[in-house]
Amino acid sequence: MSIRPPRILSSKSRSGDVYQEVQREILSEKAATLGRAGKSLEAALARLRAGEGKDRAALLQAAAEAAHAYLIQREAAGIHGLGAPIEDFGVPGEVRERIGAAYPVTGSLTLPSSSRSSGL
Repeated sequence: MSIRPPRILSSKSRSGDVYQEVQREILSEKAATLGRAGKSLEAALARLRAGEGKDRAALLQAAAEAAHAYLIQREAAGIHGLGAPIEDFGVPGEVRERIGAAYPVTGSLTLPSSSRSSGL
């Protein structure tokens, strides 16, 4: 198997051609990343609907994080507006209200002893 350099690095390329090729590659990566985020959201919603696992709050949070990541990727790809994808994926209200919010892990929070002594 031989390895050849990308076409954009050939000496025959012009700067405009190089720019267009790089733009196409960037757009392709944005689309691929958005697709992966969409699949991740679909999987998280499927787990939530199936009730996999015992902790519903954790499933809700995982779905909210997947929805948040998907919305961020949409914005990065230059696609604006939040309503349509939320409705298209059928994101339930319980998940919608958690999008972008960070919920603490259940249990008590203990600080290291060095933090307590420093006045934190």
